[in-house]
Amino acid sequence: MTARLTDRQRIEQILFIDQLTHVVRDGATDVRRRETAVTLQCLCRARAETEAGLTRSELDKMERRLRRADAEAFRPLQRVARPIAAFGLVIYVILRDFAEAAYLAPVPGSHLDEALSRILPALEATAAEPGALAEAERDAARAVRTLERGGYLVGFRAMAEA
Repeated sequence: MTARLTDRQRIEQILFIDQLTHVVRDGATDVRRRETAVTLQCLCRARAETEAGLTRSELDKMERRLRRADAEAFRPLQRVARPIAAFGLVIYVILRDFAEAAYLAPVPGSHLDEALSRILPALEATAAEPGALAEAERDAARAVRTLERGGYLVGFRAMAEA
């Protein structure tokens, strides 16, 4: 993680950390299982690193913005009867595209990098299902457009197209 982030960058980063946390918590058969607990701990530490140095007022403001962005971009993608792994695949596709565009990528060896190395193998079976990746890519594009309309991901599209 980068030490000097703008408020917008912090929100973008935490938004995805929170989505991954949701996927792990809701997708795990037992959150007390060592592998799951360690993954959640990595995500918790990644979030704490991103929040480091903020005042209570700044944290409160950020939480309000996070809730709004989540409600607009991600809640509509969490469909009833849709497996949580399918939503996890959407998050994976977005993060993959971010990394390919060098927009937002976890620092190798960081808590987020460690969490992703644990989460991504768990999504492989879902990604292999016919049509799952194509659906995740459509949903990912929809979420990114929504976030862009909300003032996030500034410059991502230009970087992705370069």
